[in-house]
Amino acid sequence: MRKVVLITGASSGIGLALCKRLLAEDDELHLCLACRNMSKAEAVCAALLASHPTAEVTIVQVDVSNLQSFFRASKELKQRFQRLDRIYLNAGIMPNPQLNIKALLFGLFSRKVIHMFSTAEGLLTQGDKITADGLQEVFETDVFGHFILIRELEPLLCHSDNPSQLIWTSSRNARKSNFSLEDFQHSKGKEPYSSSKYATDLLSVALNRNFQPAGAVFVCVCH
Repeated sequence: MRKVVLITGASSGIGLALCKRLLAEDDELHLCLACRNMSKAEAVCAALLASHPTAEVTIVQVDVSNLQSFFRASKELKQRFQRLDRIYLNAGIMPNPQLNIKALLFGLFSRKVIHMFSTAEGLLTQGDKITADGLQEVFETDVFGHFILIRELEPLLCHSDNPSQLIWTSSRNARKSNFSLEDFQHSKGKEPYSSSKYATDLLSVALNRNFQPAGAVFVCVCH
């Protein structure tokens, strides 16, 4: 039986590189590409099948900035598959960063100047916006949508005989200092990407505690 692997954000960047790497290691996989842009996904699907003709590659449409899209995709996936062996929770956004001039000038004369330039902490800030769901776009895209996907697909994940793996794309930019439960969507801050990635790290730990006894393992991978 083919192993079934679902990858969100599979049509470009890390997601596409991951598809190629997985098929290079096992071209008997069934890859399911979860993508927003269907025409782009279809082109990627055709290219993957051309280079790995023994693989099976399918597509499910998911707009990661729309919660209802996750519900629709989850319903479709439960109709298609009896189980999912791996899910790569990869899709996400990082708003275009802007240089924080004030932090730069202050940092030049502080003891943290080396740390500041080696990590860019506080130097690069990002804007955010509210989605149609009334949520901060970065957190809806990077955190909430994937959480819904996990909970909706729970019947396909929990198999104690051969645990499913869920791999979350995190980041070295994830910092505790940028996350607060009092402002868990980072609506008042200027580094939503860092905050969202720290939130996924915390969420992965919590989900492991809940799902491991039932047969699913969560892992975070930094890029």
